[in-house]
Amino acid sequence: MKRRILQILGVAAIATIGMVSCDTDACKDVDCGLNGTCVEGDCECDAGYSGVACATENRAAFVGTVNLSGTVACGVSGNGTISSTATTISAGSGSATKIVMNVGGSLAIACTVTSATSFTVDNQTIDNYTYGGSGSLSGTTLNVTLTEQDPSVPETCTYTLSGTL
Repeated sequence: MKRRILQILGVAAIATIGMVSCDTDACKDVDCGLNGTCVEGDCECDAGYSGVACATENRAAFVGTVNLSGTVACGVSGNGTISSTATTISAGSGSATKIVMNVGGSLAIACTVTSATSFTVDNQTIDNYTYGGSGSLSGTTLNVTLTEQDPSVPETCTYTLSGTL
């Protein structure tokens, strides 16, 4: 009987040691910085951030000055070419995902950065025109598709633009 009790205690001790050694914190040595949270050993970055320690602000890649050129296609007015329009992209306020694209110095369009290489043009109305669209960054080349709805005609124009940041 004494031998049986010792066997049971021995098995219980080994099982306890095994359970304790399996209970490790996968996030113990993971640093996600101020802009992320560790989940099962990997960083999940807050919106607007990426990188190993969530330290890269995605919108920073888009900030700068670019001369955009390309084409415009309008249902009623016809098609045309856009030549070198100076565009400044700056960090927007309120969120790490916001940028403002100032086209030609007079049209400030709010955008939301969705990844390190893409953004959407927020749907918005400026001077009775409604805007939307998207943009992407490939290396230093910025590609933008911008739609403009003119309610007075009515028609929608699509601008397909690109330039080097």
